[in-house]
Amino acid sequence: MMVIYKLLIILSLISIINCKEQLYQRYRSPFPYYSKKHVDRKQQQQQQQQQSFISNDPQPPPYQELFFLQTLDHFNFQSKGEFAQRYLVSDVFWKKPSPNDKVCQGPILFYTGNEGDITLFYDNSQFVTNVLAQEMNALLIFAEHRYYGESLPFGNDSWTSDNIGYLTSEQALADYAQLIPAVLSDLGAEHCPVLSVGGSYGGMLTAWFRMKYPNIVDGALAASAPILSFLNTGVNPETFNKIATDDFKDTSSEGTCASRIRSALNDIVTISTQPNGLAQLSKTFSVCGAPLTDVSDLINWIESALTYMAMADYPYPANFLEPMPGYPINVSCSALAQQQDDIQGLLEVLHVYYNYTGQAGTCYNMSVFTTGALGDASWNYQACTEMVMPVSSDGVNDFFPPSPFSLSDLTQQCQQQFQTTPDPYWITTYYGGSNFSATNIIFSNGVLDVWRSGGILETRSDSIVALTIEGGAHHLDLRYPNPLDPPSVTQAREIESKLLQLWASEASLLKQRK
Repeated sequence: MMVIYKLLIILSLISIINCKEQLYQRYRSPFPYYSKKHVDRKQQQQQQQQQSFISNDPQPPPYQELFFLQTLDHFNFQSKGEFAQRYLVSDVFWKKPSPNDKVCQGPILFYTGNEGDITLFYDNSQFVTNVLAQEMNALLIFAEHRYYGESLPFGNDSWTSDNIGYLTSEQALADYAQLIPAVLSDLGAEHCPVLSVGGSYGGMLTAWFRMKYPNIVDGALAASAPILSFLNTGVNPETFNKIATDDFKDTSSEGTCASRIRSALNDIVTISTQPNGLAQLSKTFSVCGAPLTDVSDLINWIESALTYMAMADYPYPANFLEPMPGYPINVSCSALAQQQDDIQGLLEVLHVYYNYTGQAGTCYNMSVFTTGALGDASWNYQACTEMVMPVSSDGVNDFFPPSPFSLSDLTQQCQQQFQTTPDPYWITTYYGGSNFSATNIIFSNGVLDVWRSGGILETRSDSIVALTIEGGAHHLDLRYPNPLDPPSVTQAREIESKLLQLWASEASLLKQRK
């Protein structure tokens, strides 16, 4: 879920309203929104039961939880290390080939796990698990990304400086490329087509998987995959926050909701500079524990809520990030309109994201951005090495206080935290950026989704297809079909299904047994 993509640990000196100098630290990465060092299974099940009222979607098909003895370092022939990589398999709908079948009629739908526990992606990709798998008589394989969930190469020591260096997108893709042939060989399905699917960072991995390993994967559906959210791609880093602002602005013809949120944020910055201002803000926002010592903590917490609401602005109730009502931005803007004071109105907006079902309790923890988040060390490391995805705000085209992207500040913070120097150009160099070469990839993007800012938005050929989903949020097309879905996502799913079946059919003939 491509989890959150607001750039990791950036310190920016800026000039804000009224010509006052103010230190605003943007230290939140846009990802992850799932990232967890470990998910206690019983706790997760309890949370799901408590929130089950919010969704009427059927359960995904049952799966087997398996582990594959994976190579630790695919690019060092002197290293013999291995670790247990978790993957999920469901054959409920699979038309398994018999030993005499030359052509495989049951393709593989392979999910490229991203920054979190793989079961979370399985539970939130029901267009894949419940619809595509049944339509295509497919075998489902959901592979967990190394250093997430239970696929920890060094257990609880996986994040030490000596051990975390094996965490890269290249190693993760090599994991998938090694896992698939081994699993299919065990199943007698070496000749079956493989179609890769993923959303968000997982969508990026799915697209890159098809680009780098066309011998392994025959087609790909990359949902909400911002593969252009890097330097040297032509993407404006301010577009991310502009989209979030426009989502709130478009709730009325006057754009009142967005303008009042901007006013509230400006007021917050002003109050923070006054004597006892931080203490006052701590009381106003019901901050848990000790009072605020830096207004950046509050602004980042607010920024996370507003951009995550834009990401998860689904037409029906969902608990993808936090439990929220359908079209939560509309709901929150209606609540804001009932308040005369802008800051109180902003509080009503934040309640819809952070406390819609009372999950936050009586106070707010400024370090909690999504339900049950237990840590984001793995993604923070990735953002401090190769996943440098610039996001900035100017306070004019968006409603956030101005905060320009600063590579030098990012580098300083990464060196302090991980002793690493991020390379902002490596991803573009390695995967091609906007000049990639590939076939058989669908790129889908929702108009409401902030990550549309870095997506592939134009169809390039018959086999590089871009789908723009009006009224769609973050990889809405991967979720289970709902009567409240906008017509555009229904149409997108139909196109996705037809193309994937076409590519599977073509690949099954090419791969047929001799």
